Amino acid sequence: MKAKEDLTQVEKDKIEIGFDADFKEIAKRSLESIPPNEVALWKWAGVYQQLQKGFFMIRLRIPGGLMTSEQLERAADLSSELAQDQLCITTRQCLQFHWIRKEDIHKILEGMKEVGILTKNACGDVTRNVVTCPLPGVCPHEEGDTLNMLQLIADDPEMLDQQRNLPRKHKISVAGCGRACGQTLMNCQGWHPIHREGRTGWRFYAGGGLGAKPYLGKLIFDWVPEDLVVDVARAVTEVFRRLGNRKVRALARLKIVVDRLGVKGFAQEVLQELSDRKVSGIAGIVVAESSAEIEESFLQGQAVIPQRQTGLYAVRAMIQRSELTSQEARRFAQWAQGYGDGTVVFTHRQNLVFRSVAFNKTEELLGLLKNAGYRIEGFEHLPDMVACVGTTVCNLAVSDTPNTYRSMMEKLTSDADWWKNIGPLRINMNGCPNSCGQHAVADIGLRGLRKRTEQGSEEGYSIFVGGSLSGAGHLGEYVCDATASQVIATVKKILTVYLQKRLSPEEYFGVFSRRVTGAGMKDMLGSREVESDFVQERNQKYQAVFQATIDSTREQKRDKS
Repeated sequence: MKAKEDLTQVEKDKIEIGFDADFKEIAKRSLESIPPNEVALWKWAGVYQQLQKGFFMIRLRIPGGLMTSEQLERAADLSSELAQDQLCITTRQCLQFHWIRKEDIHKILEGMKEVGILTKNACGDVTRNVVTCPLPGVCPHEEGDTLNMLQLIADDPEMLDQQRNLPRKHKISVAGCGRACGQTLMNCQGWHPIHREGRTGWRFYAGGGLGAKPYLGKLIFDWVPEDLVVDVARAVTEVFRRLGNRKVRALARLKIVVDRLGVKGFAQEVLQELSDRKVSGIAGIVVAESSAEIEESFLQGQAVIPQRQTGLYAVRAMIQRSELTSQEARRFAQWAQGYGDGTVVFTHRQNLVFRSVAFNKTEELLGLLKNAGYRIEGFEHLPDMVACVGTTVCNLAVSDTPNTYRSMMEKLTSDADWWKNIGPLRINMNGCPNSCGQHAVADIGLRGLRKRTEQGSEEGYSIFVGGSLSGAGHLGEYVCDATASQVIATVKKILTVYLQKRLSPEEYFGVFSRRVTGAGMKDMLGSREVESDFVQERNQKYQAVFQATIDSTREQKRDKS
């Protein structure tokens, strides 16, 4: 089929090449013989070309991040055999394989399909993996059947199989309540249940999205009857398919459509689409007259959380830089089977949750985790950092976020009293503006850049503070740029300012940074008062080294005499 001339090249390729690649057939072809625009369309099967030529990343589609032990063990086996023994947890609750050769792509896809995991629509201009809270189905604050609604949307035949040529990616969150844990405000569609007069309905937000220009979602429908949620989700996706910009890719996201039409205009488009589809009961949908506040997350450090099911508990494990070996994945699968209900959940902070652990088994499981080297304290605090894969494997990244993550963990988390005094804190790192690391909604967000120096250029970061997905939401405000060699000292300086200037320990960093603003934080960083603290600390270290050198010299002279 011939594409229109005024479309972008990507839009033309989608029409003329199509989405469904035969990876067994592709395994027989040389990479040099395959046009780059054909390789780009492999994303619809969850396959991306890595920075390193000849290697590929494969992303699994895991609604809500929920996997069984059998599925996780299969991923571990395939990783051991074909992916250099590595797995990576994403901020959208998926698992990724890296270092896959073209000849082995079909083996991963077929192997995971055998245990019920697909890669279809894990990437591309489609409805991506549907995400949810860290505790779906078990959270004590859950107000609806989150897992059921999540699966209904994720597996809907229209969104999964038919609406595959959208203007850009389309992201949906199905939260268990109106708290920020479900990231309602940062998705194209954000849903959470509410109760009124003994009935369960759902609130619907639209138009959130990060990327180079982030937007927060707007409340569109204050009430959607539960039996109409999937119909509304389909209609919203179809409105996006029709109205999204296919001529300028940077303006193609649903967030631009919602921003242009406004709440009332967008709501009317969706209602008209529902009417055209002859969906019954749409009179029961209530268009929002005002916004509604998203409550703060109740998760602030707990490793063991009582479930809504009496006598059962969720146990959390912190995963360093989201990286798992196949041996670790097998271990987690075995522990999930032996201590929980045989499932695990991957969270948007790239951690792992065991579910339905009996109280008398929680301490034993915590002991196993601790002895194996996993952190079991510091969730939602400084040690619980998020980082994308950065320049290690990504074509778009300009900064090495994994290295920055590891350096920051080493230099800023060794003093537990210090970071506990800081209180709740979310640091997210992104190697480029595309926001896989979700820096714009973190307390401290790092966005990768190249910074000019006298020697040429050095990788670095723009630093933002005050991002939040609670209340009406707040996008992080720019403070300053720092080279990779300066960024840890700069972050420490920001936290020192906070400890000096906060009104009380109850004024958490996020609240403080929104009060003082990014510009105010920048001014504080330049104050003599703060600089003198760092100069004093540095001088004390130098003085200690200098004194030790003098003492050693004196000892040597005594020995000679």
